[in-house]
This record gives sequence, C-alpha cells and structure tokens, in this order.
Amino acid sequence: MSKSSRIDAILHFLDEFSKPDFKPGTWSQEAQGFFPSFTQSKSVKEFISALYEYGWVRSDFNWAEWRGEEARYLNEPELLASADVATIEKLLTTHVRQDRFCEGYLAAMFENGHIKAIMERLHAIRLAQKS
Repeated sequence: MSKSSRIDAILHFLDEFSKPDFKPGTWSQEAQGFFPSFTQSKSVKEFISALYEYGWVRSDFNWAEWRGEEARYLNEPELLASADVATIEKLLTTHVRQDRFCEGYLAAMFENGHIKAIMERLHAIRLAQKS
C-alpha cells in the first residue's frame, strides 16, 4: 500500500476531529467502581480500527523507549510542522499503545489538540504529494 493511500484511509477523520463540538468520548463512574472509566466515541473507535488496519500502529517499534521523543512533540508542537510519515507513525503508535496502560491517555491527546495537529500535518504531507 502506498503512503498516499494510507494517508487517505485515515485523513477523512480530520473533518470530524475539527468540529467545535467534537468529544473523544465520556468518563463515567460505575456504582461499584473505584475509578472512572472512559468510553470512546464511535468516531474514535473507528479511527483506532483504521490506524491498525492501515499500519499506522506499528508492532515493530518499541514505543515505550520512544516516549521521550513523544514528549518533545507534545512540549514543542512546532516540531510537527517538519514531522515525516515515519515520525507520525511513531506518535500514533505511542498514543494508542499508551492508552492501553493509562485509560484516557488518547482522549487527552484529542482534548489537547495533538491528534488534530497530527492529522493536519498528514493533510499537509498529502497535499505536497499531489503537487
């Protein structure tokens, strides 16, 4: 699968994630539970499925060791302007995998605008490929 078709396979989510009323899901406190749980929205579940289906979540990459780099992209958002596809794969892998260990992590990445910024970078890469 080409880079452009992989980008196109997830780029349509940018419209949904850009809506002013977009919510990645909801937190709830179970009557018997000690900790709240997060339920992802339908679009976030579909996005995660597409990330796996189109190879954006890499299994050949040690995301836990890369978390320092991930932090750089979170703390210095301007770095995304020059991120390549491989870096975006690493960011998406790290965010999705981290969410398995820290429920709500991915929601936080949506809420702080990082996922939208990643998708905007992918859009810019895709436009550059077309010209």
